[in-house]
Amino acid sequence: MMNRALLYLAVLLLAWLPGGCGGGAGGGIELASSGGSGGGIGGTGLTSSGTIDGFGSVFVNGIEFDTSGAEILVDGQRVGEQALGIGMVVLVVGEVNADGTTGTASRIVFDAAVRGPVQAITRDQDGDSMLLQVLGLEVIVERTGSVFEGLSYDGVQPGDLVEVSGFENTQGRLRATRIEKKEDFLPGVSVVQLKGVVDALNGTDFTLGGFTVDASGADLSALPDGVLASALRVEVTGTLDPDRAHIVASRITPQAAVAQVLPDDEDVSLQGFVADFVSAANFRVNGVVVDASAAVLRPADLVLGDGVLVEVEGSRSNGILRAQRLEGRRGRVEIEAAVASVDTASRSVTLQLAAGTVTVELDNRTLLEDDTDRVARLKLADINSGDFLEIEAIRVGDSLLATRIDRERADDDVLQAPLQAFVAGGSITLLGITFDTENAEFQAEDDVPLSAGQFYSALEPGLLVKVKDRRPADGIADEVEFEFEMGLDGDREFERDEEVDEPDEPDEPDEPDEPDSP
Repeated sequence: MMNRALLYLAVLLLAWLPGGCGGGAGGGIELASSGGSGGGIGGTGLTSSGTIDGFGSVFVNGIEFDTSGAEILVDGQRVGEQALGIGMVVLVVGEVNADGTTGTASRIVFDAAVRGPVQAITRDQDGDSMLLQVLGLEVIVERTGSVFEGLSYDGVQPGDLVEVSGFENTQGRLRATRIEKKEDFLPGVSVVQLKGVVDALNGTDFTLGGFTVDASGADLSALPDGVLASALRVEVTGTLDPDRAHIVASRITPQAAVAQVLPDDEDVSLQGFVADFVSAANFRVNGVVVDASAAVLRPADLVLGDGVLVEVEGSRSNGILRAQRLEGRRGRVEIEAAVASVDTASRSVTLQLAAGTVTVELDNRTLLEDDTDRVARLKLADINSGDFLEIEAIRVGDSLLATRIDRERADDDVLQAPLQAFVAGGSITLLGITFDTENAEFQAEDDVPLSAGQFYSALEPGLLVKVKDRRPADGIADEVEFEFEMGLDGDREFERDEEVDEPDEPDEPDEPDEPDSP
């Protein structure tokens, strides 16, 4: 691995840009390359985006950064490392050592994608994902794929004031990597934040994502020449009037698209969803053109296409990121069961289902979260036999690599994996574990009920199947359903119209029509 100075930028770079070409969290940051030498993937510096996946230092995009001397900024304010959280899309400036897995951060920056009250909730039938509206933005939240702070998946309610970090998907929605509940929402008092493009500018008033913004009393000092301009991408901080249609701004700062910020002739490590896919030599990640025709893929059989969450490493020249390495960051294998054993030396966890065991490995990119609130920052050493885990994994060769691990309260056993074998009308085998299906309920990918005959007539090895074995687990399947092989929870479910839970706030004025999503 070559030695070089590294600029490690891990947020969806400078901004979550609704209606733009991608984004994460951040804004108004002046970047400068750091000096020194280290290990990386090529060039004189590294610009990267990704989530915080663990602590004990800070893990971002597989690098463990020492933060002892780092300047840490959250929403523009200097804070300590304790203000950072799992799932935040962050900016890190620093150096990476020659081993390629450790480094030193000089600056870490986080800025939420959106902060505001939940206006409406659409829930999927399986209870695995939901679609929120927050200040007009559509936000997909996953039971397993999103990190929760101050609330639980089942506890999200209309009217909650939430702060969300995440990535824009190919449908223009924000897929939440982290959602945090703030204080109780009070119209005209609680601080909200919204990013977008200045439109219909009239003096100090303009529209942003369907909201009217009053900037007459706002701090505009960070804007070019300190003035508003039409088509300018900005972040508005302020309060939401009781009518829920007007924002009174206290501060407005400029935002930049990822492709505008990434320097040429430097190394890049960029996390985000594949979009505008034409071929391995021509697609975009966060609006950045990528050529991965010569890249090493992990896993080797990774199938690229729109909507696949990846981490791309390479060098950017003439506006094109020529990838040397491309890694899938989300898996479609899911295991929910109690821990049988933990091997900290080999960094692996074995889960015990009623009919067998499954072992998964961890690496520096495995996101760890504790939803039992027993520890603030979960580490592998904190996991014990008997703990109930929800694990998402991706197959790498003959092994399963955990992309994320959530410690939860005990629940039903669940196994989702490609089908290995089956006996028509009798059993199915996933990851070497065979489940009796004689009395199971069957469903298609779209949750439409199937008879046993319909299910088995459509079954063939390699199809993605999910099995639920209700507590107390006995190795006999209670629910069996096909799952979409491509896409994540919520991608397909919210393509059709669903019933929406509206806020129940008798003391508030009637809700106006929902603002258009940017």
